[in-house]
Amino acid sequence: MTERRGLGAGGAASVRALPPGDAEAVRHHSIADAVAARLRARILDGAIPDGGTLPKQDDLMAEFGVGRTTVRQAFRVLETEGLITVRRGNAGGAVVHVPQPADAAHMFGMVMHARHVPLEDLAGALRQLEPVCAALCASRADRATAVVPHLEAVHARMADVLDDGDAFLRENRAFHEALVERCGNATMQILLGAVEVLWARQEQVWADAALADTARAVREASLRDHGKLIALIAAGDDTEVYRLASRHIAGAQEYPLRAHSARPVKV
Repeated sequence: MTERRGLGAGGAASVRALPPGDAEAVRHHSIADAVAARLRARILDGAIPDGGTLPKQDDLMAEFGVGRTTVRQAFRVLETEGLITVRRGNAGGAVVHVPQPADAAHMFGMVMHARHVPLEDLAGALRQLEPVCAALCASRADRATAVVPHLEAVHARMADVLDDGDAFLRENRAFHEALVERCGNATMQILLGAVEVLWARQEQVWADAALADTARAVREASLRDHGKLIALIAAGDDTEVYRLASRHIAGAQEYPLRAHSARPVKV
């Protein structure tokens, strides 16, 4: 079957100075990239929700005026980007995955891994940025409804699992992630959300040792700090929130940096 070429105006550009076989491959990929770009925009613009599916290949062939090979190549582009998963069989289709901070963390982590960035560097970024998010939480006019109840819920869960080291660490991480998620600044949520995810992945290296060495009194102190942060955020005291968050995060990082500060960040 001869591959059709379409996309209406602005279709594939002509290809010169290449052998016929190579030129044909380039034309196919150029059209496939254009189809992928159209579908990518639909996903990122929210036209197709997370967990939804792209139209069937036959429908896309008709819409864009291209052949099945081009549609499949476009799907491979999107699949490589993590935006879809192609399922085979009768119940198959291209399932959409809207990008999340964890996805950004993976790419972010690979860049840091390749550059051999030490853990201390990642920890330093967290010490500088998370207190800003905490202060932003305190400066929100709607903090009484959009921030405080969510932090209080996590704080209550932490208190419930005070004697369960693994569960306490998970809820502790959830509290810090909530400070970022509720700060009200989308750019900080995305950027620092990726840093938080990456830091959590590094924690797995020392978590068991930390649990063995961390006394209940240390967990109680962490819980008290969180309670003070919630009270300060509720009062709208962004200056004191920043100061306490800075001290609290530096203290929380003391154990891992004592033994792992020079260890490279890894994905």
